[in-house]
Amino acid sequence: MEDIDFAVRYPFSSAAKRTLETRETQLNDSIVLLGCDRIRNALKGGAGKSTALHDEDKVTEIASFAAARMLLSFLRNSFITNKFAVAESKRVSGYLDKEDEQELWQVGAELGLIPQKEGGTLLLPIPTYLRFSPRALPYKLINREVREGKVVVTPHELVRLMEEAVRKRLEKSQVLRDPPAIITDAAKKLIAELPKSDLPQVKVKPGDYPPCLMKLLDNVKKHENLNHQARFYLCVYLMAAGMGDDEIISLYSNLPDFSERITKYQVEHARKKGYTVPACDTVTTWGFCCADCRIGSPLNWRGRTGWKG
Repeated sequence: MEDIDFAVRYPFSSAAKRTLETRETQLNDSIVLLGCDRIRNALKGGAGKSTALHDEDKVTEIASFAAARMLLSFLRNSFITNKFAVAESKRVSGYLDKEDEQELWQVGAELGLIPQKEGGTLLLPIPTYLRFSPRALPYKLINREVREGKVVVTPHELVRLMEEAVRKRLEKSQVLRDPPAIITDAAKKLIAELPKSDLPQVKVKPGDYPPCLMKLLDNVKKHENLNHQARFYLCVYLMAAGMGDDEIISLYSNLPDFSERITKYQVEHARKKGYTVPACDTVTTWGFCCADCRIGSPLNWRGRTGWKG
């Protein structure tokens, strides 16, 4: 049975696919234009909730999501794709917070993320939990309650895991062979109109920083999200290396969920508080250590490289 409202809220779902198939929806200029707008809004950091009132408008909105995915597949630009994935996953999260249990479970089934219930407790198998858990410290398995191979989660945490599952799904590029001209033409126009500042580049020479920092910088270069600890570590290290606030903020603009206002506040706050670079033991606890440097502190790398920070 068609549930068009569910499909509008969750355009990645099988319900959305069925809706487009049932209505025999075909790509047209209007749908592709809306798909471009959906990507533009994501680049600006937003993907608002649906305002469609009539079924015809709802179907067009669902189709615009499909068109956006086709455009992203043709562009194969990780920065734009990741920005889109972040914006759409946050949009989904806004809906999930208000869903009843039945629809929450329905979305979970789409994502492969269905919890078990024991009384009033929600449980997820460890492999499922690890697959979708954010990289923030509170979600690390060592900090979780585990019962017989299952992780206890709250309803709010379940929604956060679903948000992460949506983001990961949308970050995966589809393989689009022989895209129609309506898609290729629109994609070329879209990329041409983007200001260069929307597609920043990271310029760091190999060996400038210890391996853990180089790995984080590589993630930034690939426009991948960093969790709070990673952003903090990178920030205070670059400050110690002599990098200015504007340079650090510019670097962080590569991140899919970049907000200039929030980043500026956080960087200036770290500078004002005089936070120090964490020791290697802390870096290891956070999960960022990737080499057997045995230097005790990341700052000791300067002795190996002649760094003048």
